[in-house]
Amino acid sequence: MKPQSLRKLQIGVIGAGNMGRALIRGLLRAGVPSGRVVVAEADASTRQRVRRAFRVRGALLDEMARRCDVIVIAVKPQDLPPVLDQLARGLRARGPARPGSRGAGGRQPLVISIAAGVRLAALEGRLSRVPVVRVMPNLPAKVGCGISAMATGRAVGASHLAIARAIFGCVGEVVELPERLFDAVTAISGSGPAYFFLIFKALRDAGSRAGLPNAIAQRLALRTASGSVALAEASSQPLEDLIAQVASKRGTTEAALNVFRRYRLAESIQAGVAAAVRRSRALSKEHRGR
Repeated sequence: MKPQSLRKLQIGVIGAGNMGRALIRGLLRAGVPSGRVVVAEADASTRQRVRRAFRVRGALLDEMARRCDVIVIAVKPQDLPPVLDQLARGLRARGPARPGSRGAGGRQPLVISIAAGVRLAALEGRLSRVPVVRVMPNLPAKVGCGISAMATGRAVGASHLAIARAIFGCVGEVVELPERLFDAVTAISGSGPAYFFLIFKALRDAGSRAGLPNAIAQRLALRTASGSVALAEASSQPLEDLIAQVASKRGTTEAALNVFRRYRLAESIQAGVAAAVRRSRALSKEHRGR
């Protein structure tokens, strides 16, 4: 499905935090009319700011459940249980599809959850007979450069999957994976931006200590990072070969890499990712019982 096809759907977004706003912004940039997007947000001041900024309409959860073709749940996991309860009540009251409707079709909407750690089985258990897709996006979606991993529930058909891919394609790249890999996805791409921000900060601070103006040191670090990503994506060479291209024998890069090896930088990063995977699994177990 092309993003333009989303213009036919009524799309509800529950939660107007970073990811909720990123999705609304991406949908509008893709050409979805603001009148086809509705938002539900518990915080009144946030709700008003989002409505003014994007010219979208506010809605209560029961209205969203009854009228929307697609509902994106973009709330924190700890806030999810009451949201699911209200949605379930609204979905039970939902009538048949309107004659001639060209939306998601059928009696029930497509529900997409980006709540970290909440598995499809838990969502489907609360929203019976509703097609559910679980997505793990990341923060670069705010600037249209995110990557989202997607897993589908039992009632999801090809048309539902196409809709979900089109929605998250508005804010970056989309990959489809089995849900059992989502803990690893969370640790790499979900949490990953923070790892890179930490590295950028370390480079900026090192540059400042070496005498560079702070703003210039940060610009050098960020531009070097974005250029390196572009080169790695354009190259067919393995990362090991790209490292070797920069690190000439007995040069400055080799001197730095030797220190990184001495302090086991690669092993530290891998251990951090493993800790994030374990934490993601623990959170999934916590939410499984709710």
